[in-house]
Amino acid sequence: MVQPRDQRRRKQRRRESARGWIQSGAKVTIKTYAKRYGVDRYTAYEDLIAIGFALPSSAERWSKRPPVRPDRELDTHANDHWTVIDGRRYFVAGYTPNGVPYGIFEDELDDQVPPDSEDPF
Repeated sequence: MVQPRDQRRRKQRRRESARGWIQSGAKVTIKTYAKRYGVDRYTAYEDLIAIGFALPSSAERWSKRPPVRPDRELDTHANDHWTVIDGRRYFVAGYTPNGVPYGIFEDELDDQVPPDSEDPF
């Protein structure tokens, strides 16, 4: 995949600037390059290798980016009003003006429903 033109130009300018910085005799490491140019250390490694800077073998850990972690799956119970308090399921009916939840525990709910009434749901 080709990067956008502006991004390619930034990379070229950054690498040209880095060549001058290296020739100035400054101490160049992956960490200092990353801080100076505002890139991550993987990009710093790629740039320094691309401009021909010799890196120590300890810098090899920055040669390969870790695999991208997939986004967390959305919580399937995001709208579920049940929560667990002290190991017991608790139905949150609402919240007080101060943000404190109020409701009823599941085991107390069974005691409150009369046995002869039909469930309307």
